Amino acid sequence: MHLGPGRGYVHSAYQVADLDAVAMGGEFLEERGYHRAWGIGRHILGSQIFDYWRDPDSVMVEHFADGDMFDNTIETGWAPMAASGLAQWGPAVTRDFLGAKPSPQLVRDLVTALRDRDNEFGLRRLVGLLKVASS
Repeated sequence: MHLGPGRGYVHSAYQVADLDAVAMGGEFLEERGYHRAWGIGRHILGSQIFDYWRDPDSVMVEHFADGDMFDNTIETGWAPMAASGLAQWGPAVTRDFLGAKPSPQLVRDLVTALRDRDNEFGLRRLVGLLKVASS
């Protein structure tokens, strides 16, 4: 799930065995015309090693390995999404990963989200997204 100005498919994630498999998967995808959207790095929440790619149609996929494992004894929680909290190490988050490319649909989604009082995407989050996209 994704909390942002719009709703829709963000990406599919596929667990692989280890860091070597993440890297080998990236080489395989690159040979087939995919381009890296962001990675290789390690997420903070979940602590998994990640690598994000876009296929030739711009659909995003993720390979990941070595994530935290939980069972039903762990209470679920909620954490705000911020670009500064996405990774412990790895390259800086990219505009491509954030999907912050300007478009008429993005503008419509932003206006709709800001008008919706039940949507947690507010002006503060918009300003944060704009800062990340311009960095």
